[in-house]
Amino acid sequence: YKIVSYSKEYLVGGSATATAGLFTNPLDLVKTRFQLQGELQTRGAYEVKYRNIFDAFIKIGRHEGITGLQKGLTSALAYQLAMNSTRLGTYQTIVNSGITKNSSDEQVFWRLALAGAFSGCCGSLLGNPFYLAKVQMQSAANPAIAVGYQHKHSGLIEALKTAYRSSGGLTQGLTSSMARVSVGSATQLATFTRSKQFLIAANVTESEFGIVCLASICSSVALTCTMTPFDVVATRMFNQKHGLFYDGLWDCIKKMYRHEGVLGFYKGTFAHFFRIGPHSLLTLIIWDRYRKWFL
Repeated sequence: YKIVSYSKEYLVGGSATATAGLFTNPLDLVKTRFQLQGELQTRGAYEVKYRNIFDAFIKIGRHEGITGLQKGLTSALAYQLAMNSTRLGTYQTIVNSGITKNSSDEQVFWRLALAGAFSGCCGSLLGNPFYLAKVQMQSAANPAIAVGYQHKHSGLIEALKTAYRSSGGLTQGLTSSMARVSVGSATQLATFTRSKQFLIAANVTESEFGIVCLASICSSVALTCTMTPFDVVATRMFNQKHGLFYDGLWDCIKKMYRHEGVLGFYKGTFAHFFRIGPHSLLTLIIWDRYRKWFL
Protein backbone atom coordinates (compact mmCIF):
# COMPACT_ATOMS: atom_id res chain seq x y z
CA TYR A 1 0.00 0.00 0.00
CA LYS A 2 2.82 2.44 0.88
CA ILE A 3 4.58 1.72 -2.44
CA VAL A 4 1.37 2.54 -4.34
CA SER A 5 0.91 5.71 -2.29
CA TYR A 6 4.51 6.83 -2.91
CA SER A 7 4.16 6.07 -6.64
CA LYS A 8 1.07 8.27 -6.81
CA GLU A 9 3.00 11.17 -5.25
CA TYR A 10 5.62 10.89 -8.00
CA LEU A 11 3.06 10.62 -10.81
CA VAL A 12 1.04 13.56 -9.49
CA GLY A 13 4.15 15.74 -9.20
CA GLY A 14 5.30 15.06 -12.75
CA SER A 15 1.81 15.45 -14.22
CA ALA A 16 1.30 18.81 -12.50
CA THR A 17 4.51 20.37 -13.84
CA ALA A 18 4.03 18.92 -17.33
CA THR A 19 0.54 20.43 -17.46
CA ALA A 20 1.97 23.81 -16.44
CA GLY A 21 4.77 23.43 -18.99
CA LEU A 22 2.30 23.26 -21.87
CA PHE A 23 1.31 26.85 -21.17
CA THR A 24 4.64 28.34 -20.07
CA ASN A 25 7.07 26.94 -22.66
CA PRO A 26 6.97 30.13 -24.83
CA LEU A 27 7.97 32.15 -21.75
CA ASP A 28 10.77 29.69 -21.03
CA LEU A 29 12.04 30.05 -24.61
CA VAL A 30 12.11 33.85 -24.36
CA LYS A 31 13.92 33.64 -21.00
CA THR A 32 16.57 31.37 -22.54
CA ARG A 33 17.18 33.78 -25.42
CA PHE A 34 17.62 36.71 -23.01
CA GLN A 35 20.11 34.78 -20.88
CA LEU A 36 22.27 33.96 -23.91
CA GLN A 37 22.22 37.49 -25.32
CA GLY A 38 25.65 39.18 -25.11
CA GLU A 39 27.37 36.06 -23.80
CA LEU A 40 30.82 36.96 -22.37
CA GLN A 41 30.61 40.49 -23.80
CA THR A 42 30.55 43.77 -21.94
CA ARG A 43 27.41 45.88 -22.05
CA GLY A 44 27.27 48.03 -25.19
CA ALA A 45 29.74 45.84 -27.08
CA TYR A 46 27.11 43.64 -28.73
CA GLU A 47 23.97 44.03 -30.81
CA VAL A 48 20.83 43.75 -28.68
CA LYS A 49 18.53 41.33 -30.48
CA TYR A 50 15.77 41.40 -27.85
CA ARG A 51 15.01 44.65 -26.05
CA ASN A 52 12.20 43.43 -23.84
CA ILE A 53 9.81 40.52 -23.45
CA PHE A 54 7.22 41.89 -25.87
CA ASP A 55 9.90 42.67 -28.46
CA ALA A 56 11.16 39.09 -28.13
CA PHE A 57 7.71 37.59 -28.69
CA ILE A 58 7.11 39.80 -31.75
CA LYS A 59 10.51 39.06 -33.33
CA ILE A 60 10.33 35.32 -32.72
CA GLY A 61 6.80 35.22 -34.13
CA ARG A 62 7.85 37.26 -37.17
CA HIS A 63 11.03 35.32 -38.00
CA GLU A 64 10.14 31.81 -36.82
CA GLY A 65 6.35 31.75 -36.89
CA ILE A 66 3.92 31.05 -34.08
CA THR A 67 5.22 27.48 -33.78
CA GLY A 68 8.66 28.95 -33.12
CA LEU A 69 7.41 30.03 -29.72
CA GLN A 70 6.95 26.36 -28.79
CA LYS A 71 10.44 25.21 -29.75
CA GLY A 72 11.75 22.53 -27.43
CA LEU A 73 8.28 21.66 -26.14
CA THR A 74 8.81 17.88 -26.27
CA SER A 75 12.11 18.12 -24.40
CA ALA A 76 10.58 20.59 -21.92
CA LEU A 77 7.69 18.21 -21.14
CA ALA A 78 10.06 15.23 -20.88
CA TYR A 79 12.20 17.27 -18.48
CA GLN A 80 9.22 18.24 -16.35
CA LEU A 81 8.04 14.64 -16.11
CA ALA A 82 11.50 13.23 -15.32
CA MET A 83 12.75 15.96 -13.00
CA ASN A 84 9.63 17.12 -11.21
CA SER A 85 8.00 13.74 -10.71
CA THR A 86 11.17 12.88 -8.77
CA ARG A 87 11.52 16.30 -7.12
CA LEU A 88 7.93 16.80 -5.95
CA GLY A 89 7.36 13.12 -5.25
CA THR A 90 10.49 12.86 -3.09
CA TYR A 91 9.71 16.12 -1.30
CA GLN A 92 6.15 15.14 -0.44
CA THR A 93 7.26 11.68 0.67
CA ILE A 94 9.76 13.30 3.06
CA VAL A 95 7.12 15.72 4.37
CA ASN A 96 4.61 12.89 4.80
CA SER A 97 7.17 11.01 6.91
CA GLY A 98 6.99 13.77 9.52
CA ILE A 99 10.73 14.44 9.79
CA THR A 100 10.27 18.08 8.76
CA LYS A 101 8.16 18.77 11.86
CA ASN A 102 9.30 19.71 15.35
CA SER A 103 8.06 18.30 18.65
CA SER A 104 5.06 20.67 18.52
CA ASP A 105 4.00 19.14 15.19
CA GLU A 106 4.88 22.34 13.29
CA GLN A 107 6.73 22.43 9.97
CA VAL A 108 10.30 23.74 10.41
CA PHE A 109 11.45 25.99 7.54
CA TRP A 110 15.10 24.85 7.44
CA ARG A 111 14.05 21.21 7.43
CA LEU A 112 11.65 21.89 4.58
CA ALA A 113 14.43 23.71 2.72
CA LEU A 114 16.80 20.76 3.15
CA ALA A 115 14.07 18.39 1.96
CA GLY A 116 13.51 20.63 -1.07
CA ALA A 117 17.24 20.84 -1.86
CA PHE A 118 17.71 17.08 -1.58
CA SER A 119 14.65 16.46 -3.73
CA GLY A 120 15.92 18.96 -6.29
CA CYS A 121 19.29 17.20 -6.55
CA CYS A 122 17.57 13.85 -7.12
CA GLY A 123 15.35 15.37 -9.79
CA SER A 124 18.18 17.13 -11.61
CA LEU A 125 20.09 13.86 -11.97
CA LEU A 126 17.24 12.24 -13.89
CA GLY A 127 16.19 15.35 -15.79
CA ASN A 128 19.64 16.51 -16.95
CA PRO A 129 19.62 14.97 -20.48
CA PHE A 130 16.22 16.50 -21.24
CA TYR A 131 17.17 19.92 -19.86
CA LEU A 132 20.28 19.82 -22.05
CA ALA A 133 18.15 19.11 -25.11
CA LYS A 134 15.58 21.76 -24.10
CA VAL A 135 18.08 24.61 -23.80
CA GLN A 136 19.82 23.75 -27.06
CA MET A 137 16.56 23.41 -28.98
CA GLN A 138 15.14 26.64 -27.57
CA SER A 139 18.28 28.62 -28.39
CA ALA A 140 18.23 27.55 -32.07
CA ALA A 141 16.91 30.60 -33.92
CA ASN A 142 16.60 32.34 -37.24
CA PRO A 143 20.05 33.90 -38.02
CA ALA A 144 18.54 37.40 -37.85
CA ILE A 145 17.70 36.98 -34.16
CA ALA A 146 20.14 34.25 -33.09
CA VAL A 147 21.98 34.50 -29.76
CA GLY A 148 24.44 32.06 -28.20
CA TYR A 149 25.88 28.93 -29.78
CA GLN A 150 23.50 27.50 -32.41
CA HIS A 151 22.74 23.78 -32.36
CA LYS A 152 20.99 22.13 -35.31
CA HIS A 153 18.82 19.45 -33.74
CA SER A 154 15.77 18.24 -35.65
CA GLY A 155 14.11 16.90 -32.53
CA LEU A 156 14.49 15.49 -29.03
CA ILE A 157 15.88 12.10 -30.05
CA GLU A 158 18.56 13.62 -32.28
CA ALA A 159 19.50 16.09 -29.54
CA LEU A 160 19.96 13.24 -27.05
CA LYS A 161 21.95 11.15 -29.55
CA THR A 162 24.23 14.10 -30.38
CA ALA A 163 24.78 14.83 -26.69
CA TYR A 164 25.53 11.18 -25.95
CA ARG A 165 28.18 11.05 -28.68
CA SER A 166 29.80 14.34 -27.64
CA SER A 167 32.64 14.68 -25.12
CA GLY A 168 30.26 16.25 -22.61
CA GLY A 169 27.78 13.39 -22.83
CA LEU A 170 24.32 13.45 -21.27
CA THR A 171 25.78 14.82 -18.03
CA GLN A 172 26.96 18.11 -19.58
CA GLY A 173 26.10 20.95 -17.21
CA LEU A 174 25.04 18.60 -14.41
CA THR A 175 26.85 20.52 -11.64
CA SER A 176 25.15 23.78 -12.67
CA SER A 177 21.81 21.99 -12.92
CA MET A 178 22.12 20.52 -9.43
CA ALA A 179 23.02 23.94 -8.00
CA ARG A 180 20.12 25.57 -9.88
CA VAL A 181 17.47 23.02 -8.94
CA SER A 182 18.58 22.47 -5.34
CA VAL A 183 18.49 26.22 -4.59
CA GLY A 184 15.25 26.69 -6.53
CA SER A 185 13.57 23.66 -5.01
CA ALA A 186 14.58 24.55 -1.46
CA THR A 187 13.22 28.08 -1.91
CA GLN A 188 10.06 27.19 -3.78
CA LEU A 189 8.82 24.24 -1.76
CA ALA A 190 9.81 25.49 1.69
CA THR A 191 8.32 28.95 1.04
CA PHE A 192 5.12 27.44 -0.39
CA THR A 193 4.63 25.05 2.52
CA ARG A 194 5.33 27.65 5.23
CA SER A 195 3.35 30.42 3.48
CA LYS A 196 0.37 28.13 3.14
CA GLN A 197 0.64 27.18 6.82
CA PHE A 198 0.93 30.86 7.85
CA LEU A 199 -2.03 31.97 5.72
CA ILE A 200 -4.24 29.25 7.16
CA ALA A 201 -3.23 30.15 10.75
CA ALA A 202 -3.79 33.87 10.07
CA ASN A 203 -7.22 33.09 8.59
CA VAL A 204 -6.48 35.43 5.64
CA THR A 205 -9.23 33.86 3.59
CA GLU A 206 -11.64 30.98 3.96
CA SER A 207 -11.05 29.97 0.35
CA GLU A 208 -8.67 27.02 0.20
CA PHE A 209 -7.95 27.80 -3.45
CA GLY A 210 -7.20 31.43 -2.52
CA ILE A 211 -4.68 30.31 0.09
CA VAL A 212 -2.93 28.08 -2.45
CA CYS A 213 -2.79 30.98 -4.94
CA LEU A 214 -1.34 33.43 -2.39
CA ALA A 215 1.21 30.91 -1.15
CA SER A 216 2.20 30.20 -4.78
CA ILE A 217 2.76 33.92 -5.47
CA CYS A 218 4.97 34.26 -2.36
CA SER A 219 6.92 31.22 -3.49
CA SER A 220 7.34 32.57 -7.05
CA VAL A 221 8.80 35.90 -5.88
CA ALA A 222 11.26 34.18 -3.53
CA LEU A 223 12.19 31.68 -6.25
CA THR A 224 13.00 34.36 -8.84
CA CYS A 225 15.24 36.27 -6.40
CA THR A 226 17.32 33.26 -5.38
CA MET A 227 17.37 31.19 -8.55
CA THR A 228 18.07 33.67 -11.38
CA PRO A 229 21.92 33.70 -11.13
CA PHE A 230 22.03 29.89 -11.05
CA ASP A 231 19.57 29.71 -13.93
CA VAL A 232 21.69 31.99 -16.14
CA VAL A 233 24.85 29.97 -15.38
CA ALA A 234 23.03 26.70 -16.13
CA THR A 235 21.72 28.04 -19.46
CA ARG A 236 25.25 29.01 -20.50
CA MET A 237 26.69 25.65 -19.44
CA PHE A 238 24.05 23.64 -21.26
CA ASN A 239 23.98 25.64 -24.49
CA GLN A 240 27.72 25.72 -25.18
CA LYS A 241 29.40 23.16 -27.39
CA HIS A 242 31.12 21.23 -24.63
CA GLY A 243 34.28 23.02 -23.51
CA LEU A 244 33.99 25.79 -26.10
CA PHE A 245 33.50 28.60 -23.57
CA TYR A 246 33.57 27.07 -20.09
CA ASP A 247 35.56 24.23 -18.53
CA GLY A 248 33.18 23.85 -15.64
CA LEU A 249 30.82 25.56 -13.21
CA TRP A 250 33.41 27.77 -11.47
CA ASP A 251 35.09 28.65 -14.75
CA CYS A 252 31.71 29.80 -16.08
CA ILE A 253 31.06 31.93 -12.99
CA LYS A 254 34.53 33.53 -13.15
CA LYS A 255 34.33 34.32 -16.86
CA MET A 256 30.82 35.75 -16.59
CA TYR A 257 31.87 38.00 -13.72
CA ARG A 258 35.02 39.12 -15.56
CA HIS A 259 33.26 39.98 -18.83
CA GLU A 260 29.71 40.85 -17.77
CA GLY A 261 29.95 41.85 -14.13
CA VAL A 262 27.42 41.08 -11.41
CA LEU A 263 24.52 42.18 -13.61
CA GLY A 264 25.42 39.45 -16.06
CA PHE A 265 24.08 36.91 -13.58
CA TYR A 266 20.73 38.67 -13.65
CA LYS A 267 20.25 38.81 -17.42
CA GLY A 268 16.65 38.15 -18.29
CA THR A 269 15.43 38.61 -14.70
CA PHE A 270 12.06 39.99 -15.80
CA ALA A 271 11.73 37.31 -18.46
CA HIS A 272 12.64 34.75 -15.80
CA PHE A 273 9.98 36.07 -13.43
CA PHE A 274 7.34 36.16 -16.18
CA ARG A 275 8.24 32.54 -16.89
CA ILE A 276 8.82 31.22 -13.37
CA GLY A 277 5.90 33.16 -11.89
CA PRO A 278 3.14 31.61 -14.03
CA HIS A 279 4.91 28.24 -14.15
CA SER A 280 5.40 28.06 -10.40
CA LEU A 281 1.88 29.35 -9.78
CA LEU A 282 0.32 26.83 -12.16
CA THR A 283 2.54 23.99 -10.94
CA LEU A 284 1.78 24.49 -7.26
CA ILE A 285 -1.93 25.05 -7.82
CA ILE A 286 -2.26 22.03 -10.13
CA TRP A 287 -0.06 19.92 -7.83
CA ASP A 288 -2.22 20.86 -4.85
CA ARG A 289 -5.43 20.12 -6.80
CA TYR A 290 -4.13 16.81 -8.21
CA ARG A 291 -3.15 15.71 -4.70
CA LYS A 292 -6.66 16.52 -3.48
CA TRP A 293 -8.30 14.62 -6.34
CA PHE A 294 -6.09 11.56 -6.74
CA LEU A 295 -4.45 10.91 -3.35
